[in-house]
Amino acid sequence: MMTPLVTVIIPTYNRKEYLETAIQSVVDQSYKNIEIIVIDDGSTDNYAVSICDKFSNCTYFYKENGGLSSARNYGINLSEGEFIAFLDDDDFWESSKIEKQVKILLENHSVDCVHSSVAVVNEKGELTGSYFGAAQNKIDKRSGYVFWNALGCWVVKSPTPLIRKNVFQSDLLFDETIKVGEDIDFYQRMFYRHKLHYINEPLAFYREHNNTERLSLQLKKYIGIENKMFLNLKKMGIKNPFILHLIAVKLLKKAIKNNNFIYPEAKINISRIHIYLRPDYFLNRYFG
Repeated sequence: MMTPLVTVIIPTYNRKEYLETAIQSVVDQSYKNIEIIVIDDGSTDNYAVSICDKFSNCTYFYKENGGLSSARNYGINLSEGEFIAFLDDDDFWESSKIEKQVKILLENHSVDCVHSSVAVVNEKGELTGSYFGAAQNKIDKRSGYVFWNALGCWVVKSPTPLIRKNVFQSDLLFDETIKVGEDIDFYQRMFYRHKLHYINEPLAFYREHNNTERLSLQLKKYIGIENKMFLNLKKMGIKNPFILHLIAVKLLKKAIKNNNFIYPEAKINISRIHIYLRPDYFLNRYFG
């Protein structure tokens, strides 16, 4: 098998307790042609320097704090690999992850992203018995051109994808104005252009924290993500008004559902006919 270079981008910000475990899981991969780029997104001390110095294929970069999207984009610009993977500083990988994904990308040139399920671990890195991935009857819906079945429903699990570098274009990077839900926006836009392959086994470990301040648990901060997604899809150059209308309808329905779950005392009620007649208007009015 050919062994093209893989770039692994690990953003970190004021969280040193798990970073070495994350890097070690990359170093321990059965696939060896890997460069590791650690992006310190403005941490208050330089803990990551001494950790990165332990590994010969790991390079440390510091930047001013700009958020996760900014750190990932910074890493993309520095990357030399043909394929790119992202790993958060508190997650880690199964040792065969990259080898299995590279093999699929080399054998299937129409596929631009390979992803998988994840196993959930606790703060100590111990398996909880929970998994995130496709239900048995939906495995086939995670591969191919998944845009319509994914829109407003699911995205790839953050520590799992391996992506061809040529996917990342000026209009298909992480939106640095989005501080929570940047994965949702980026991957839905990627789905519009690119074909996926899903591996139905946990190739990564996702660490759940009890910290209630964890961004992904602050559901209220996700309000408005659907309008951002719609605007970013338009910026990608989607011109067909019928396609844009269908996208807006689906995103508006999802936005209303999320809002009414989070704010049951202040529900948004829009008639079905108005949802279908003016979806982009109501997306902007209530979620802009």
